[in-house]
Amino acid sequence: MRLKKLVLVPLVFVILFGFKTNSFAQSPIELTGYVSEMPSYRWQKADDKGLWDNLIHNRINLAYTPSPNLNIRLELRNRLFFGETVRNNAMYKYFLESDPGWADMSFNWGTGKSHVVNTVVDRLSIERTWGKFTLKAGRQRVDWGQALVWNPNDIFNSYSYFDFDYPKRPSMDGLRMQYFTGTMSRLEAVFKIDGNNDFTSALLYGFDKVGYHFQIITGQVNQNHLILGAGWKGSILDAAFYGEFSYLSPFVNSDREVYLFSMGSNYSFNNSMKLTGEYLYSSNLSSSVNNFNDLSFRHTSIQTLSVTDHSYMVSLSAPVHPLLRISLAYVGFSYPVFENYYIGPSIEYSVRESLYLSGVVQIFAHQNTDGNQMKIGSFIRLKKVF
Repeated sequence: MRLKKLVLVPLVFVILFGFKTNSFAQSPIELTGYVSEMPSYRWQKADDKGLWDNLIHNRINLAYTPSPNLNIRLELRNRLFFGETVRNNAMYKYFLESDPGWADMSFNWGTGKSHVVNTVVDRLSIERTWGKFTLKAGRQRVDWGQALVWNPNDIFNSYSYFDFDYPKRPSMDGLRMQYFTGTMSRLEAVFKIDGNNDFTSALLYGFDKVGYHFQIITGQVNQNHLILGAGWKGSILDAAFYGEFSYLSPFVNSDREVYLFSMGSNYSFNNSMKLTGEYLYSSNLSSSVNNFNDLSFRHTSIQTLSVTDHSYMVSLSAPVHPLLRISLAYVGFSYPVFENYYIGPSIEYSVRESLYLSGVVQIFAHQNTDGNQMKIGSFIRLKKVF
């Protein structure tokens, strides 16, 4: 049973008990978040049509920590979409309201011909610690990934690198148990249940050796694949070096085995310029691009981290002024990479403390039987953090 009313439990708990702790030197309640305004324009060569849209986005992070061993979290996103995408796509409001988790906590509060108001709770958890053991239950993010762009080890709540307006990333519904076996080692067990009542469960053992952090993973994904995985993170000379590998073996013999592998490196120069490169191989994907929509408009899994079997990313970011930072990312898909690609320039300016103005352009291009196809999105965002 998927219960939307679950969202009220920690909020009521905080209201009833949180404000009775005025004798504490520091309040057990922490409230953070942001609000942003982002107009955008999208154009697609296939139909030579542009769409004007606007998004007002508010995030609220509420944490209640009555003691060092207990933490309760409620975090949600409130978004008002209005413009031509909503007007021209009757299914868009249903896409927004869709919640892949076991507890359905995505709500459309209001809809019209050209607007949708949506709230989604993406964190709702209680965490308790007993010495070296920690138990966390509810909606939470389990981040087992080591890489920046593509994470084959992120089996519980994969995300899309191209969704730049969601820095907190997706979550899952379930249980996470951690036991710290040493200063730099731990054992984890995680159980997830989704909206289809499918289970994903896995064990992770993480440890440090020869200056690197390693992890080993085993478990089952959505009750249909056995997974074996590993990851590492360290450095070569002054450059970070990391990677992940996952092998999926199907429970049904007619399905194919899947191999996923990613690795990358980044280097920071003395002037704070940062150069990053990554590679991903997905054995279940083809060498041709069919549709870039899957990169942004699908609930991502580790089997759909990209759209082709080979993917490559290079990015460069640099501060041109203490208040101004620019970056440029290039992603090539399969071969030739200069026919199937993504280009993403961005700029961010700190207007004042906690107030940021950003500009982002996303260009997707690929070749098919109709010739070169291109999609361009441009975004301007003013964001206030509190």
